Amino acid sequence: MTRVKLSGVLYAFILALLTTTANAATIDFGIEAPTLGTISFAGGDAPLVGADIDIDSIVGLGTPANAGTPISCDSCVLSFTTGAHTGNWNFGAGGEITIIGGASNGGEIVAGGETLLTGTFASVSVYDVGGSDFNFKIIGASFTDTKHADLLAYFGMPAGDYLGGLNISFRTYGLPDVGDAFDQS
Repeated sequence: MTRVKLSGVLYAFILALLTTTANAATIDFGIEAPTLGTISFAGGDAPLVGADIDIDSIVGLGTPANAGTPISCDSCVLSFTTGAHTGNWNFGAGGEITIIGGASNGGEIVAGGETLLTGTFASVSVYDVGGSDFNFKIIGASFTDTKHADLLAYFGMPAGDYLGGLNISFRTYGLPDVGDAFDQS
């Protein structure tokens, strides 16, 4: 079994959309590039795993309160495990996604040192962007999640289940054969 570690996350957008409205407000957890963290895949039907990916900021887009004003995501890390590999760089339902850390606006603590988001994947697809540096992008990742009550209150959002999406572009270096690691079956 080949284990490939994909590190050097470049960009990420984690969108949490309210499920009950057509023009939903969004809470965006942002990553400033470059950042540390790893994304790995062990081959076969193993899941895609992300660990210790730094989240830098949180902003409400169209939220009832504090819209458009970013707040700090303090010591926040994104971790995820998708469902099993289903072939052609696709991963199925299951696994989990979490963001752990705190949120603050200047000196005001919005949510402190806790799980800010936890959820379960519906599906994930990885796209090979191409090029000599092994450029990849997680596209089409969707999940259902819940968020910390204090964070939701800060943005004026109701408690409940949300639909989320994950988009991370990343580059790998010096891998012998990424195509073999991502079994195309």
